[in-house]
Amino acid sequence: MLTVLVTLIMIFLSFHVLPLAIGINIKSHPLKSLLTFILIVSIQVFIYWLGIWAGNMFMYLMDGFSGVIIFIGFLLIGIRMLMEVFNIRKGERSYSHEKFWHIALASLAQGINSFLVGLMFYYIPTINVRYTLIVLLIAVSVISLIGLFMKSQKLNLVFASLLYAIGGIGMLFSGCFLAFYY
Repeated sequence: MLTVLVTLIMIFLSFHVLPLAIGINIKSHPLKSLLTFILIVSIQVFIYWLGIWAGNMFMYLMDGFSGVIIFIGFLLIGIRMLMEVFNIRKGERSYSHEKFWHIALASLAQGINSFLVGLMFYYIPTINVRYTLIVLLIAVSVISLIGLFMKSQKLNLVFASLLYAIGGIGMLFSGCFLAFYY
């Protein structure tokens, strides 16, 4: 049960890259799109790994509050994702950048939730870190490729906002389950 939940959490985290990847035009610059894809995926996975590392270094200081931290952390991630749904649907969160630094900064901003999940996974010692890294790498790669091939149209933005809403609700339920039942 825990493996399924952790896999779903990693998939929900991968939804963050879809609005970022939708605005990239793959047909005009294929090499630039490939580099953008690599940049988006590597930043997401690196930020998650950084959260795992920081959690192992510092989260022992709050061992007595693990249930509260997990609940509030996943609650805040879920609420943040749900708040972004309408902005994505309007097209305010899709990016069309010309510079890699802008893409890297936007990808870093999208990776903050991955960092927080990495921090909170310290409190669940049975989680296999390699497994979560591989699942996140695969999920982010698939979602980024889907986003790169999608055009910035209204229907695609509605699809991205639907995935964001599903991810936000999934994060809320995951936080409740991990905090109260695990």
